[in-house]
Amino acid sequence: MSAVLRSALMVAVAVLALGAAGCGSSGNKASSGTSTTLAASGTTVVGGPTSTAASGGADSITIQNFRFTPDPLDVKQGSKVTVAILDDNVPHSVTADDGSFDTGIFMKNNGPKTITVSKGGTIHYHCQVHSFMTGTIDVS
Repeated sequence: MSAVLRSALMVAVAVLALGAAGCGSSGNKASSGTSTTLAASGTTVVGGPTSTAASGGADSITIQNFRFTPDPLDVKQGSKVTVAILDDNVPHSVTADDGSFDTGIFMKNNGPKTITVSKGGTIHYHCQVHSFMTGTIDVS
């Protein structure tokens, strides 16, 4: 199976799964966020809607036109980084190559997401859905 076909299939499956997850819920019902701490790295991944969207400022990553901005992002160790999809109407993720953080696959309407960067150094990350989307966080 070609990489393009595989990517298209993954997008279709993710969109269908996200659409099915919303079935049966009230559009007026507020959803609560989730928080998971990864024991090995001490990294916390927080999910669910928040009241403010990332604007591309300090300690935030935006996803637009299948690109992560800024790249690289410079942060201090322990920083919380907000991840928001601006205009893409497809699912994305911000997933550390070393597994130290992962937003999970999400869409604009169920974001933004927040990750905590708990280790120093250079961390490479990617989108689980679109393997060509990559980025770097430099942690001091």
